[in-house]
Amino acid sequence: MKKTTKNIIFAAVIFALAGGLWLIRLGAQPGKSALVEVIGGETQTISLETDGIYHIEDAQLPVTLEVKDGKIRFIDSQCPDHLCEGFGWVQTEYDSAVCVPAGVSVRVKAQ
Repeated sequence: MKKTTKNIIFAAVIFALAGGLWLIRLGAQPGKSALVEVIGGETQTISLETDGIYHIEDAQLPVTLEVKDGKIRFIDSQCPDHLCEGFGWVQTEYDSAVCVPAGVSVRVKAQ
């Protein structure tokens, strides 16, 4: 096979994967709850239907989550780079945010 043909096949595969992921995301339901998992700690479910601030103290580093208008986000973390705060709001099924240094993940569930 020529190099050009291989490049075209590679591009087609990438576009097909991107299209598939887009279709999955398009069909995602608005979240009703978030599953908060802490490495070496408890897993808890937080309702996205009630606004509030949640302090997760049993993580490797303390983090604070905010629920507002059916969405959830990290608003404070003691980790060195604060990347988790940059994830912003997560609100639909399959959305997630993670603070790796703290060992906390947030995953939105439709039910």
